[in-house]
Amino acid sequence: MAASGQDDELAALRDEVERLRELVGPSEQSYVDLRRDLLAARDAAKGAEAAAGVLRGQVAELHVELARARQDQDHFQRIVSSRLRLGAGRLGRSLRARFF
Repeated sequence: MAASGQDDELAALRDEVERLRELVGPSEQSYVDLRRDLLAARDAAKGAEAAAGVLRGQVAELHVELARARQDQDHFQRIVSSRLRLGAGRLGRSLRARFF
């Protein structure tokens, strides 16, 4: 019976310790750890925002380069088509002069 009484007393003491831990809350070290985690998360978020800003800048540069490339392509197509029209006109005049 003595063992049973000691087990009951040990269980009661454990319950009391658990109840006191709930009242007191986390230890001071836990607050330090939480603060460290918070600062690390903040730094990681700032780093991610900086990386996102760099990527946004690169995307803007690519949009500008794409617009310039499209302008160059349009200009090149106009030059080629105008020269083809001139060449076709000359060829047509030459053929008409020979056959008519």
